[in-house]
Amino acid sequence: MFHHLKILPEHFIPVLEGVKLAELRKNDRNYQVGDILVLCEWNGEYTGEACEREVVHVADVGSYLPGYVLLSMRVANEADNIPSK
Repeated sequence: MFHHLKILPEHFIPVLEGVKLAELRKNDRNYQVGDILVLCEWNGEYTGEACEREVVHVADVGSYLPGYVLLSMRVANEADNIPSK
């Protein structure tokens, strides 16, 4: 399943650089291993930049943050790892 999600530039850039490998998200979409996150850079409006990441692990962190999960991710498409700016 594909999930289109907003992501702020300060989080988006480290994802592109391969430094940020996890996303803390409200589990309102029933995230599953194998899902694709389409992370769309948002800075008050969409910037036109996006990347795809595959969910490789879903950690329920509900005991710390009720209703949230930590999504571990990897590049879904190697060519997508290059910013277009």
